[in-house]
Amino acid sequence: MEVFHCITGNFIFLPFGSSGIHMKNMTPLKKQLIKFTIIGMLAVLVDLAVYYALLAVFPERLFGLDNEVPAKTLSFICGFFVTYSFNKRWTWKQNNRSRVRLFKFLFLYGISLLLNVGINSLALFVMENYLTAIPHPYFWAFIAATGTSAVFNFAGQKFWVFAGTENPAGASSS
Repeated sequence: MEVFHCITGNFIFLPFGSSGIHMKNMTPLKKQLIKFTIIGMLAVLVDLAVYYALLAVFPERLFGLDNEVPAKTLSFICGFFVTYSFNKRWTWKQNNRSRVRLFKFLFLYGISLLLNVGINSLALFVMENYLTAIPHPYFWAFIAATGTSAVFNFAGQKFWVFAGTENPAGASSS
């Protein structure tokens, strides 16, 4: 499903002939949320594609674990690279290199990884043992894990990793 067709400057073009969204008149927080969401959707698509690909190629048990644990871990790491690269430059307007920021981001995503894999495993356990009528349990576990970690990640990036690094008033904020 295509949500956003093309993004340029201060305007987001939407599909199906819609007039789009003008970002110039938005608050910085709204702009950040929109950008974070767009990048997050891309990272989720990468995460989901890698997750399902690895589930298809990994044996039922890998490294003494059910295959969804290493599959979810590796897919999450792929999504990590997408979100760090794009959020750093577009959402938070940082083009410089900062080891402190990178380590904060790695720490945040390390906690988020544990949260994500834990919720994914818990949701699968509940659906396989108690809510057996729910179709596509891997998909719904993925959604639960991803939604929870997305909220955690936005808050962590905004208020800790990139806190105080936004452009000053009057600077370009597209």
